[in-house]
Amino acid sequence: MKRLLLILMIVVSPMMAFSLFDDDKGTDKDYLHLVSSIKDVAISTQKTRGLTNSFMNGNVAAQLLVYAQREQMMKDFDAIKKLTDKAKLSDDYTNASTALMKKLKKLNKKAFKRQSGEVFASYTGVIEEWIALNGKIIDTHFKSGKADIYVAVSMLNSTLLPLTENIGKLRGMGSGIVARGTCKETETPKMQSFATNIEQYRDQMKSYLDKHSYKTLSKSDLDVVNGKIAAYAKLTQESVIGQEEIQLDANKFFDQGTACIGGVLKVYKAVASDIESKL
Repeated sequence: MKRLLLILMIVVSPMMAFSLFDDDKGTDKDYLHLVSSIKDVAISTQKTRGLTNSFMNGNVAAQLLVYAQREQMMKDFDAIKKLTDKAKLSDDYTNASTALMKKLKKLNKKAFKRQSGEVFASYTGVIEEWIALNGKIIDTHFKSGKADIYVAVSMLNSTLLPLTENIGKLRGMGSGIVARGTCKETETPKMQSFATNIEQYRDQMKSYLDKHSYKTLSKSDLDVVNGKIAAYAKLTQESVIGQEEIQLDANKFFDQGTACIGGVLKVYKAVASDIESKL
C-alpha cells in the first residue's frame, strides 16, 4: 500500500507542478489581446474628450455623441477586466487599471460642470496613464521573449498609439476651436505642438513599415493613411491654428480627424495580427 501511494505521488506531483505553473500567468496571446484592449479604451477616451470639448465650445450636436461614446468606454472597461483576469496580472497592475477606470467614470460625471480646458487636460492625463501602464505590461511580459516580437508590440504602444493620441488632440481641441469660430492665443502653441508630434510619430511609423511588410497592408493602403494625415494637418495649419474667423464645420472637422485615426488603427490591426500569428 505504501509502495502504491509512493508511486502515485511520483506520478501526480509533476502533473500538479505543471498545472500550477501553467495557470500562473496567461499566454502570450492573452497579453497581446490585453494590450490591444487597453488601446481600445484609450481610443474611446480620445473620442470622448474631443466630443466633450466640441460640445462645451458651442457644438450642441455633439452632446448625444458624447453619451454614446461614454457607453462605448464602459464596454471597453468590461473587456479589459476580462482580459486582465485571463492574463492573470499582478495585483499592482490590476489595481492600477481599476483606478484608471474609476477616474474616468468620475470625470465623465463631472465633465460638463467644469471648464473645457480643464476637462480636456484631465482626459489627456488619463490617456497618458493608460499608455504608460500598457508599456509596463509589455516590458514585463514581452521583453524577456523574442526580440522581434517585443519590438513589434512596443511599436504598437510607443508609436502608433501616441500617433492616434496626437491626432486625437488636434481633432479634439481643433473641433472646439472650430465650433467657437476663433482660435485663442493660448491654443495656438498647443495645436502647433500636436501637429509637430504627429509628423514625428508618422515618420517613426513609416520608418518601421519600410523595414516590415504585412499581407493585409499594401503600399496603396499606407499611401492613403499618410495622405489623409497630411491633408488633415495642412487643413488645421491653414484654416484653424491662429485663425480669428473660422468658416469650417466642427462635425466635419472632427470626422476627418477620426478618419485619420481609423487609418492608423488599420496599420495597428495589421501589425497586431502578424504578431499573433507568430505567437
